[in-house]
Order: sequence, then structure tokens, then C-alpha cells
Amino acid sequence: MRSITKAVMTLTAFTFAERTLGFLFKIYLSREIGAVGMGIYSVALSFFFVLMTLLTSGIPLVVSKLTATGKTNSGAVCSAALIFELITAISVSAVVLVFRKPIGALFADSASMTLVVIMLPALVFSGVYSAFRGVLWGEKRFTSVSVVELIEQIARIVCCVVLFHVFDSKTNAVALSMSIACLVSAAACALFYFCGKRGHKLFRPKGQLKPLIATSLPITLSRTTSSINNYIIAIAMPFLLMTSGLNSEQSMYVFGSCVGMALPLLYLPITVVGSLAFVMIPTLSEAYAAGDKKSMCRQIESALSFSVVVAAIILPAYIALGNPLGTFIYNNTDAGVFLKKSAWLLLPLSFENIASSMLNSLDLEKKSLINYLIGAVFMYVICFSFYSRFDMDIFMIAFGASLILSSILDVIDIKRRTGFKLTFFKPLFICLAAAYPAWLFTDYVYSIIPGNVLPIIIAGIGGVSFSALAAVIFGAIEFDVNISPRGKKKRRKLFAKKKIKVRS
Repeated sequence: MRSITKAVMTLTAFTFAERTLGFLFKIYLSREIGAVGMGIYSVALSFFFVLMTLLTSGIPLVVSKLTATGKTNSGAVCSAALIFELITAISVSAVVLVFRKPIGALFADSASMTLVVIMLPALVFSGVYSAFRGVLWGEKRFTSVSVVELIEQIARIVCCVVLFHVFDSKTNAVALSMSIACLVSAAACALFYFCGKRGHKLFRPKGQLKPLIATSLPITLSRTTSSINNYIIAIAMPFLLMTSGLNSEQSMYVFGSCVGMALPLLYLPITVVGSLAFVMIPTLSEAYAAGDKKSMCRQIESALSFSVVVAAIILPAYIALGNPLGTFIYNNTDAGVFLKKSAWLLLPLSFENIASSMLNSLDLEKKSLINYLIGAVFMYVICFSFYSRFDMDIFMIAFGASLILSSILDVIDIKRRTGFKLTFFKPLFICLAAAYPAWLFTDYVYSIIPGNVLPIIIAGIGGVSFSALAAVIFGAIEFDVNISPRGKKKRRKLFAKKKIKVRS
């Protein structure tokens, strides 16, 4: 467990740096291209991510699992992945170019299709990247993978800033920066693969291509379905907003300020949960392959409890500071209002993230897909039930309900496979009970400090600290301390119910 903790902490540090840069970059973009531009870009990006997921979702996961188990030659598997990824990327790009007019007709604004075409080279580069990344991931070289992703983020920011001074259309510059950044990350990942300590080589993919495709297909289908769902959201939500009386530009503004600006802020604080999910896939896969049920249950119980605690501790600060955060970061009051109202989504977002990753590690990819689809259908039923009366508050409720339903189904399937205990309910209830006083405390601290930035920082830190302290005192978080009176280490729980007597 120490190695997992160390890996999670390392990965979280890099991921937090990457997400922070991406977050600051999104602020910069929102101020440069505006809410309407963010809406156009968000629609283009949602469709592009469908294509990206089709290429890079299943293959790296399968390559990592095969590498982690050590049953196959990683060089041969990597070669098979490279061949498949390149052929698929070129084929998909060709199809999009041929049918760009009918596809573009689906967008609310034709400018979105132009951005998609500019980003197509990124598909080829990402295909190369994902093949090498799978091997590094399976070998638990999390630092190498994190460094590459950080390099990609930095390259994209630098390119975008430079291209803003070259292109008249800033949205086109943003799209081109994506392709350039993917080229840089592919080159960096290949460098780590060939020139790392292990010095890998590529081998003939004899007998590896068909099993790789067959195994990755359910995962790819599941992840692609998720991306398609995001694309449908980008199309359906502006449409539903227009049925409520808004015009095209107004609907893009609302969608851009809510989904393009506010929602990304919810993903930033649960970076550590995403890091844990990333680390758990090869480790949980190893335990499952070895039939170590005790290790599987321990990892699952700890990870699920951790996910709800992290989200619940941050929740009160977001509720109290949603409005000023949106106004300060984006200079958009609507983004702040939506952020405050949607803060509760932190819990289902965090939980579903880790639970779906567990299903993939336990060879339950098809179950993961089915559960996700059930949740998505439930969301659309709710949204379209309010046809002509739809607003983003309804979307928020529907989106949260879909995540909760999918999470419940995920837990049922994981329990059937492993028999783990539902220990995450205790920390969840404790943290939720402490959320209201933590919210009031955060709101009070914010109200008594003058200024714009300083109150947000102090109140945010104070609110999270209040929640964390309450979680520790009431047993949602338990620390272990080592007591060695005679040279032997004994583990004791801090804040345990029974008193610990230490003889002098």
C-alpha cells in the first residue's frame, strides 16, 4: 500500500500542476474568445473527443494490463497497438474530411466544424502517444507518464499564446495548438519508451493484433459512448435552451458559461481521485489476475471511501464561494451562479470516476458500458421531460441523477465480483453531516475579510480545513501512528474509541 500511496502522491502532484495550468489556460481562453467563443469551441471539442476516445481509450488500458501481468512481450504488444492506432487514426480523419459538410450541419455554428478539421492531425499523434503510454503505464512508470502530460499542457499553452499573435481567428489558433501539443507529447512519450532505463524496442506483433483489438473493443466502446454522450449534450442542451425561447447566440452563451466554464472547476479539486484511479488499474488488475481477493477488497474499500471524503471535504467551500469564484476567475456571474448550484456534483463525479475504473480492472468493461448507458438514458429522459421549459438547473439535476444511478449499478457489480464491504457509507454520512456548519463557517469568513482575492483564498482554506478537521474528529478519516516501546512497531489508530496506554 505504501507504493500505491507514493505513486498517488507523485501522480497527484504532477496532475495538479497540469490541471492548474489547464485551469489558468481556460481562464485565459475565456477572456480572449468570450463566452460565445467558448461555446463554439466546447461543441467542437466534444465532437473531437469522440474521435479521440475512439482511438486512445481502450488500447492503452489493455496494453497496460498486459504489460502489468507480464504474460506477453511488451515490445510486440506496443507494435500491434501502433499499427492499429495509425490505421484507425488515418481512416477516421479521412471519413471526417469526406463528410465534413453533413457532419458540420449538426453543429449549431458552422465554425465548430472548422475547428474539428484543424484538430484532425492530433488524432494521428495521439494514436502514437497512446501505444507507448500503455507500456509505461503497465510498468507503473507513473512519473514518466505524468511528465509527458505536463509537457503537452505547457506546449499547448505556449503555442496558443504565440498563435494568437499570428492568426486573425483566435478560435482557429486554439484548435491548431491542440495538434501541435499532441505532436510534442507523442515525441516525448516515444523518447521515454526507447531511451528510458529499460531501453525498450519494438518487436514483430505476431499474434498480438487480434487479441489486442478484441480485448480493447468493449473498453473503447464504453469510453467512446461516454464521449458521444458529451457530444450529444453539446448539441441537445443548446437545442433545448432554444425551445425555451433563447436564440442561437444566447443558448451558446448559457451553455458556454455553464458547461464550458463552471463544470471544469468541479473537476480540478478531485484531481487526487483521478490519480488514484489511474494508479489502481494496473495494481488492481494484478491482484485480480493473482486471485488475491483480500488485496482486491482492501483496495476497493479504501479507494471508494477516499473518493467520497475528498469530495465531501471540498463541497462546502464550493457552495459558499461559487459566486465569487465564477465572477473573479471568468468575470462571468452566470458561471458563478451555476458553480454554486452544481457544487453537490462533486460527490457523484468523484465516486463514479473511481467506481468505473474498478470495473475495467476487474474485467467488467461491458458492465461499465451498460451502467453508463442506463445513467445517460435516465438523464435525457429528465431533460426532454422539460421540453420548452428547460434550463441549466434541470441539466444539473439530470446530470447528477445519471451519475448517481450509474454509481449504484457499478457498486452492485463490483460487490458481486469481489464481495467487498460498503464501508464508504460511514465517512460519507459523517462528512455530509459536517458540510452545513462548514458551509456557514466558510461563508462567514468570506464576509468579514475585505478585498476580492484574499477572502476567497482564506475562506476556501478555512472551509476545507474545517471539513477535514471534523472528518478526523468524528472518524471519517483515520490516521495510523507507530508506537515502538521495545523496538517493535505497532500500528495504532489516532482518534480511536479505545484509549491506548503506553507503559514507560
